[in-house]
Amino acid sequence: MNGSTKFAIFILIIVVILGEMGKEGGEGYPELKPHDEQTLPPLADAPPEGFGEIGPASPRDPVVEIEDEEKGGRQQYTGTAFSIDERGLWVTARHVTNGCDQLMLLRPFNRPLRVQNIAEHTAGDVSILQTDGGYAALPIDYSTPIFNQEGFHFGFPHGEPGAVYSKLIGRRTIKTTGTRRAREPVFVWAEKIRVPDHNEPLGGISGGPILNKDGSVVGIHVAGSIRRGRSFSSMPLKIGDLLNQSDVEIMNVASSPARSTTLNPADFSIVGEELRGGLTVAQVLCRTN
Repeated sequence: MNGSTKFAIFILIIVVILGEMGKEGGEGYPELKPHDEQTLPPLADAPPEGFGEIGPASPRDPVVEIEDEEKGGRQQYTGTAFSIDERGLWVTARHVTNGCDQLMLLRPFNRPLRVQNIAEHTAGDVSILQTDGGYAALPIDYSTPIFNQEGFHFGFPHGEPGAVYSKLIGRRTIKTTGTRRAREPVFVWAEKIRVPDHNEPLGGISGGPILNKDGSVVGIHVAGSIRRGRSFSSMPLKIGDLLNQSDVEIMNVASSPARSTTLNPADFSIVGEELRGGLTVAQVLCRTN
């Protein structure tokens, strides 16, 4: 088989795949666009705001305000989700799922995986999705984090594969106004490295996992600064809240699929490629009528 024939077959496969996605109800929709990340003003560079363990939320924590805007009609938005149970349980951000009439997880070279059930946290920017079958899961670390610990963010900023390396510097309270009103304590991460490197908002990575060096989830990305500077994450305890409210127990995950070695700033983006390739980290598709 010569090169021209192989190329023609490849194009035919792509056309068939796109056609199958169209059968999922996409006729008449505009092109996909990353969900607008809830952005905050950039912050000046600063060292960690303490030492040792980060204590519990306090009324004295600085407050940052975000307006939750209603999704437009007949639109398609994308975010990020990650598997917490290979039987088909996923975590993403509540502002990614809120207001959606259809939710799916995109799978390259396969039909999207439809979301069958959803649970949204009433006081946190976290949702749990349920699908018919799933993929290798990430373990969740519910322990108390420490100042200056490393964070590795994975997902689909701008709708494309991407990763961020950061350091945990403190805690804030996010006050949400607009279509949804809530107050939530969140972690603040100072961004150090982006792959690919750019200086734009990270819209599309919302709902993605933040892992520690051992590959366990220590945060859910929910907001960022307008330009490179800060990322904000919901706390893993919010996942536990939803699981308890839904009376669901996840399977015990002995180890992360993100390699047996620890994550590090030199090659963490490769781990992200592995997680996305294995659909442990997946792109969320939200459609509105």
